[in-house]
Amino acid sequence: MSSPHRLPTDGWLGTRELPGYRAGNVVVMLDDLPEVDSHHLYFDLLLLDAGGRIQDNHSGPCYALARQRSLDERSRFVRVVAELVRHAPGDARGLAAIGQALIFIREHGVERDRLIAAAQLLDDVCSERAVADSLNHVLELSVGEEEARRAMCDVVVGLARTSGFGPLDTDPASPRAAAPDFDSRVSGINDSGLAMQVSYVVRTVGKTRARHYLREVTDLEMVPKPDMFGV
Repeated sequence: MSSPHRLPTDGWLGTRELPGYRAGNVVVMLDDLPEVDSHHLYFDLLLLDAGGRIQDNHSGPCYALARQRSLDERSRFVRVVAELVRHAPGDARGLAAIGQALIFIREHGVERDRLIAAAQLLDDVCSERAVADSLNHVLELSVGEEEARRAMCDVVVGLARTSGFGPLDTDPASPRAAAPDFDSRVSGINDSGLAMQVSYVVRTVGKTRARHYLREVTDLEMVPKPDMFGV
């Protein structure tokens, strides 16, 4: 399986005891501030601008990580959160729109059910494009781009049969919108790559339902998991 696309700035920061990870323009770090909270580690999430300068931040005690949690658990936490939030911040509002989701993550952690709930909170407030980018990224992490494209071909066909083509038809510049028959429209989406397939699903079922829908029809959890990163 080919590795998912990574930016050259992606990677580990901090120390083994207090790790951090950068995913795109998002940096997640842990600190130990006993004067703030003597029982839990401290959570910092930074949003960087195009020049690498801090544009916004969200910080606070990480009630999901007691200070006695293992070093491996700490690494898993920062990597998974960074990958989950990678596409979420909006250009205009920074981290303000996703503050509720970040608080939920700090309080409840990234175990499976809680991670899915956090992802749903993010989807509720993110743009359609951000949700599509997030889902596209998780599909690549789960099975690789080529296998994801093959799996999504069946998803597109099934959704088109039950729901039609919806908002994609509103783009007069798109050759898919003018295609005269079902097979041509489906082929146009599937031949355009994984990003178009995922975008079609998000536009058709809605951004708040897309992650749940893809979990049901692909048998993939559609959230980043530690074993995807070897941590």
